[in-house]
Amino acid sequence: MNKKRWIIILIITAVVLAIGITLYFLWRPKAYYPESIDPRTLHASPANHEMLVGLWQKDGHVYYRFNPDGTGHTWDIADDLSEAEATSFNWKVYDKAIMMTYKLRIRGIVPRYYELDRLNAFDLRFHDTYTSYALERMEEQMAMEEDDLNFEWLRAIQ
Repeated sequence: MNKKRWIIILIITAVVLAIGITLYFLWRPKAYYPESIDPRTLHASPANHEMLVGLWQKDGHVYYRFNPDGTGHTWDIADDLSEAEATSFNWKVYDKAIMMTYKLRIRGIVPRYYELDRLNAFDLRFHDTYTSYALERMEEQMAMEEDDLNFEWLRAIQ
């Protein structure tokens, strides 16, 4: 009789413990909430593609280079990194979003989706759930565009 009582108590304790553990894992706060993007915003926008190409700077030390072929590099001179040592990424612009897929040196990829706030000839602003980015176009790119305009003006005179 005593043995049956202990077995019943052990079974009840195991059931209560299993229910408690299940409820804990169902209702505990999650450490990471995956970013969500509205699929209706993912429409290709070639006009934004043209404006994004070039060299951009953030906070005076973080650089992003967007190439016309959809690749790019980012590096931070505060960490003693040069463009040759930069992290590579692929990018694609949509009407209201930018998708960057970073290629890690340890053979991994990290896709990042950002909502596009502003994209013009001088400013690039985008954000995700955790961070906002404000980039400025570098003088190198603007100088190249000015040279192109000067050549167009010269051709128009001739």
